[in-house]
Amino acid sequence: MSAGRFIASKLAEGDGSLSRTSNTIAWISVCLSLVIMIVAIAVVAGFKAEIRDRATGFMGSVMLVQPGQSPINELYPFSEQLSYREKLSATPGVRSVSGVAWRSGLIKTAENIEGLYFKGVDSLYDFSFFANCLVDGQLPDYHGRISNDILLSRTTASKLGFQVDDDVVVYYIGDEVKVRKFRLCGIYDAQLEEIDTKMAVADRRHVQRLNGWQSDEVSSIEIRIDPAAGIETMNDRVEDVIFRSMQEDDRALFVTNVKKLYGHLFDWLSLLDLNVLMILLLMVVVAGFNMLSALLIILFEQISTIGLLKALGMTSREVGKVFLLRAGTLVGKGMLWGNVIGIGLCLIQKFTHLVKLDPANYFVSFVPIRLHAGQLILLNVAAAVILMLLISLSTRFIARVSPDRTMRVE
Repeated sequence: MSAGRFIASKLAEGDGSLSRTSNTIAWISVCLSLVIMIVAIAVVAGFKAEIRDRATGFMGSVMLVQPGQSPINELYPFSEQLSYREKLSATPGVRSVSGVAWRSGLIKTAENIEGLYFKGVDSLYDFSFFANCLVDGQLPDYHGRISNDILLSRTTASKLGFQVDDDVVVYYIGDEVKVRKFRLCGIYDAQLEEIDTKMAVADRRHVQRLNGWQSDEVSSIEIRIDPAAGIETMNDRVEDVIFRSMQEDDRALFVTNVKKLYGHLFDWLSLLDLNVLMILLLMVVVAGFNMLSALLIILFEQISTIGLLKALGMTSREVGKVFLLRAGTLVGKGMLWGNVIGIGLCLIQKFTHLVKLDPANYFVSFVPIRLHAGQLILLNVAAAVILMLLISLSTRFIARVSPDRTMRVE
């Protein structure tokens, strides 16, 4: 053991009642600050992941559309037979590429009428998102003959009084009114009411017939990606594939993504990032202030010891290191318990969904949690470095201590 560590340990044993109280307050402050920071970043990461997954589940992450048109387009179709489609499917980070067709319609019952967009998908469509959200019935099967099965959100089905296996009569308004009868095969609940209350899922062939389109004509092409790849990154990759591989007979298409389509949702998430940054800064300042106070109390209580150490030949820097070691012990204790409590609370919420939310306001029914080891390590390292830098300011007091005066202090 070095001399500095030995002296720091002996000083800890000889702390007075005031310094012991301040030390306890200091490490508990570090602990609580770290708990709040861990919970804050885990909750924001959870919100971002949940809302991103639900928005991309409905619409895909990246979309190919007609120039000047939105992905929900029922007037200007294009052929999904593109020369670069196979290259898109083989692009790293791409999970699936699916052409979809859209048509607006009205569902009328004896008491209610509801306008919806019908999203036409084919048998190769990735239904994994709807499988995770399915609360009643079963997913539609669009293999073989044209299917009359559709999916509705729980909110829409409840509002219109539908249950699984009920007949759903839909009116499509255009140059003439077209009426179709479907069977409600399943009900999903994605809790993103802004989107799911306006959408139903149907067989793409039905939608193409209603629109008067050919079997290869679609409203847009949805590209689903690995979440880790990043929406903006994949948007750029898709644009690059199209730029390099597009042939003269290919239709010119525009690349967009879900962040542009639902910008207000992702803008809200960006505001959460700012809020978390403010929380992190505030918690570091609070913890640093309490640690400074604790160390100053220790310095004042041990002022005669400081004078003695300097009289024995230790420099102000060496004496400062002794008290930094003492403070570092308190910081380490607070951070250890902060990690245990913070991660523990996050894991309890992650697996039990104990804290509930109103999905009408927060888009989810519980507080979502996402823990990332890299973020936790970065948070701990940054907090420790900032705290020790703040604490080191108080050791400048040691340079002003005069041995001939302080050794007489009782």
